[in-house]
Amino acid sequence: MMTSNSSKRRKVASDATCPLYDLLSGGILEEVANYLAPISRALFAIAIAPPSSPYDIILARCRPKNSGSSIAGSDWHTLDFGDIEKELAAKLTDDDISKILLHIDAAQKVKRLRLTNCINISGSGLASLRHSISIEQIDLSLVEAHRSPILDSVPPLSCDKVVPILESIISHERNSLKHLQFPHVWRRKEPVDPRFFGSLQRYNEMMENRGPIHCLKCNRNIIYSLCMELFVEDDFFGIQDDTCGVCTKNYCHRCSADDNHFSSVCLCRTCERVYCSKCSTMVECGNDCDKMYCELSCLPQNICASPHCSRTFCNSCRSDDACRTCGKSWCVNCNDCMECDWCKIRCCAECSEKDGVNGVHSCDDCENLKVLCDRCRVEVCESSNCKSCAKIIQPVLLKENKKLQDEIKSLKHENKELKDENKEMRRNMDLARMFLR
Repeated sequence: MMTSNSSKRRKVASDATCPLYDLLSGGILEEVANYLAPISRALFAIAIAPPSSPYDIILARCRPKNSGSSIAGSDWHTLDFGDIEKELAAKLTDDDISKILLHIDAAQKVKRLRLTNCINISGSGLASLRHSISIEQIDLSLVEAHRSPILDSVPPLSCDKVVPILESIISHERNSLKHLQFPHVWRRKEPVDPRFFGSLQRYNEMMENRGPIHCLKCNRNIIYSLCMELFVEDDFFGIQDDTCGVCTKNYCHRCSADDNHFSSVCLCRTCERVYCSKCSTMVECGNDCDKMYCELSCLPQNICASPHCSRTFCNSCRSDDACRTCGKSWCVNCNDCMECDWCKIRCCAECSEKDGVNGVHSCDDCENLKVLCDRCRVEVCESSNCKSCAKIIQPVLLKENKKLQDEIKSLKHENKELKDENKEMRRNMDLARMFLR
């Protein structure tokens, strides 16, 4: 009987859920957690927490009281989900986010929250941040810095769930908000969601009510520049012009960086973030279109095709200046690409000299037919007596003539084959008639 009861107890013990800290001391678990990233520590602390079933709560009375928060740690100035693997962050649900925020008491401890790669949440998991007075920055872009916020699929992050939480923070008189980074789809949705637009207006009212805020370089009052841009057509719509998205420090656009002529704060046109000169090195489009990019990682690598130039420029400039044949682009100072005045096709000088290419040439003797591609020049050549034009299109006409001759030759060959087939068919028909007689 004793053996039977003993084996039964062992079976119950083996079948019951046994949290990890029942087997290891709290000190060992804390030591293990020290080797993990902050987010991973919080997930680890939640994973080893006791289940909430009544049976396990009764068993927990005899367990050593190891604090889950001591395993998760207490330094939660910045909570960035980019610190864990991208695949893991993408699998997190609103319930997971909620558990993490509650476990570390984010509403009271976290200053900066970045939901990097959390593309599977609607935003309801942020509910515990309501009325927080410690949070200073919330990044809802769902991507890491120096990356385009345009995702392959539309994320489920919802204005219905997130905006009420943000407004509960904004409405608190003692809130500490300095910077908000919104998702690209919210800023570029047509038409703009009225709830989102309303939250931008209330955020601006909050900033204006704080009183003067000064540029750290020139000490000029820039409180109105720290507000969200409300003009929907502007590239800055839904973005704070003069607040760095990394350090949240404030600079005015009048002040230039110490090492170049650029402004102390600039908007990167790829990742749609504002950076100060201390947090990111800004580079300018080589085509002088005034667009700025943070570091070379965001600047599209369109390099000037000239062997004597090394400028890089953005895609919007490339689409205007690229050769239709080879795809090469040139900067403004080295442009070696001409555009047909009629059909607007572009071709560089190198490709225009190649055989079989509809090149674009310039005729210095014509008044009305200055720059044309070969095909357009052939069409209008009949009405022009310009010898220079005739010289330009002579190779084209010779190629067209040779092409026509080859076609005639091919047609003659096909005609001969058809005649031979016709002869053979007639001979076979004559033989068939002879047999039938």
